[in-house]
Parts: sequence; structure tokens; C-alpha cells
Amino acid sequence: MILVGLDGSSASFAALEFAIEEAKIRKTKIIAVHSLFGGDRTKSEDVARGEEILEKARDMAGSEGVEIETHLLVRGNEPGYDIISYADEINASMIAVGVRRRSAVGKLILGSVAQYVILNAKQPVVSVK
Repeated sequence: MILVGLDGSSASFAALEFAIEEAKIRKTKIIAVHSLFGGDRTKSEDVARGEEILEKARDMAGSEGVEIETHLLVRGNEPGYDIISYADEINASMIAVGVRRRSAVGKLILGSVAQYVILNAKQPVVSVK
């Protein structure tokens, strides 16, 4: 299984496109997740947007004939930790994350979620921009 972290950015959907092609080659399915902290840090609009992001992921994978499961994670964790812990729970073989273009200073750090996943995941991580 290939886990993809989606935040709605074009980079995260580029990671999904990579995962779709990789899933075809490996004959495996994709698990797409969108992480929200929950509680007073999450509004109902955030949940609705998360569901829209996951619906788009289902449409993209479905149009390519790739099996996909989607999960809205609201477990009180930061997104990077959520992605890694969920990848461990489902025994994912790979994680795909999107990275955004940054300024010269910003290029030193990929972004808090992507950087956390790349540095801490047990699985191979593919970063896509």
C-alpha cells in the first residue's frame, strides 16, 4: 500500500498522481489521508474541505482504475505525526508527500509536515513538487 498525505495543495495532488502511477506498476492500492488536529483547533469548514480533498482523490484514482481508500484523520495529532503513525498502523510500503516551492531561505526547510515525514518515517518517502 502507498500512503499519500493530502492537504489540498497542487503539490499534494502531484504526489497523488505519482502514487497512482506507482500503484499501477506495483499492483497495489493507495491510502489517501487528510489530517486535522480536531477539537477547538478544527472548524466544521475544515472538515468539509478535508472531505472535498478526499473526494477529489477518489475521483482521480478511480478514473485511472486504481483502488483507493480515503481517511480523514482527526486524532489530536499534528499532520506529520499522523501520516507516519498511520503508515505504521497499515504497514504502508511507501509514503508520498508533496513539497511546495519556497524562497531561498524556505528551501532550506521543505515545510514542517513534509520535512517531519521525510526525517522520521520508517518507510521510503517520495517527495513530489
